[in-house]
Amino acid sequence: MGKNILIVDDCRTTRSIISLFLKSAGFKTVMAANGVDAVEKLMNTEVDFIITDLNMPQMDGIELTKWIRTNSTIPDIPLIILTTETDEKSRIKGLDNGASAVLNKPVSKEKLISEISMILDKAKGG
Repeated sequence: MGKNILIVDDCRTTRSIISLFLKSAGFKTVMAANGVDAVEKLMNTEVDFIITDLNMPQMDGIELTKWIRTNSTIPDIPLIILTTETDEKSRIKGLDNGASAVLNKPVSKEKLISEISMILDKAKGG
């Protein structure tokens, strides 16, 4: 696969676990501790996919998604929002603001890899 995935989460442990999941499936990873850090990474690193937490300090997952979708200097990168919130409002808000999917935490390796593969296949017209 070899796609470069940006993982954005204010919890270092969560970033590390998701990175291990992705690397075991052949992806490369870049990590950011919050949305502001993610914006900096996006301006300086080629990224094929983004996984972001919903609730973070400084710039949350929705704000990051909005920034990405309205910034003409970066491509329309597929993006998954991860959240511990189980209400339907959070899911709808994420999708309405441009997320490709919104998944509940904790997410299994199998579910995450499957969702990424499905979104990437759809993005290339598969």
